[in-house]
Amino acid sequence: MELKSSWPRLLVVGFSFTAIVMVAVAQENDVDEIALSDIRSMRYCEFLLIFDDRVMIYNTSASNGCPADKWAALDIAAIATAHNADKAQLNGPHFWAMDEQVLGLGETKTFGGIDARYAATLPLSALGSGKGSDPYAPYVSAKLQTMTFEAGKPYYQLVDPEGNTYVMNAYGEEVRDGDPANLAEQLSLADGWRFETVTPTEDLVVEGTMDHPVNMVGDDMHQYYTRFSVDGK
Repeated sequence: MELKSSWPRLLVVGFSFTAIVMVAVAQENDVDEIALSDIRSMRYCEFLLIFDDRVMIYNTSASNGCPADKWAALDIAAIATAHNADKAQLNGPHFWAMDEQVLGLGETKTFGGIDARYAATLPLSALGSGKGSDPYAPYVSAKLQTMTFEAGKPYYQLVDPEGNTYVMNAYGEEVRDGDPANLAEQLSLADGWRFETVTPTEDLVVEGTMDHPVNMVGDDMHQYYTRFSVDGK
């Protein structure tokens, strides 16, 4: 997919030694740049394989989908054993919040009859104390992902107490009426954080690469957001 040079490009921001390690691990996995279009509200699922030093994520977006019957029947202990992981977690179903993206996806693995491709590597600390990351506690990820949000359509963001902004990647089934704007009433925000709906007048493009760490954060309903800043500032 060729991105128009006139679009404003916003670079993801990330800083930490752990992130550098995650980038090195992620770069060990060969990935293809997969262009996905017309994906706003597209359903997908993810599988997390948990090892003693990292978490590897596999995504169904460019595979055979995420059939509800197979998803409901999954055995996470069996998944962990089959893939020589310490543990496994399920993430989803979720629905993409952008209009199109270029996503770096690698090898395909099969989880209980569902195919998914390698998408990202996280530090073990990203799991937090339970399912997914701890809410409103930023973490780092290593992944290739360029997200495009079209002009005239809303995108959703979290702003932390220091004014850093994180754009929503995807939302879950618990979002009322399937409308992320309702999170303004549904979320229990941490002190100093705020949730906003923004309708851009120009296409918004947020870029991430395998060469630089990506700062992310989750809310208390397990939506996930990528930090960005204008011109990398």
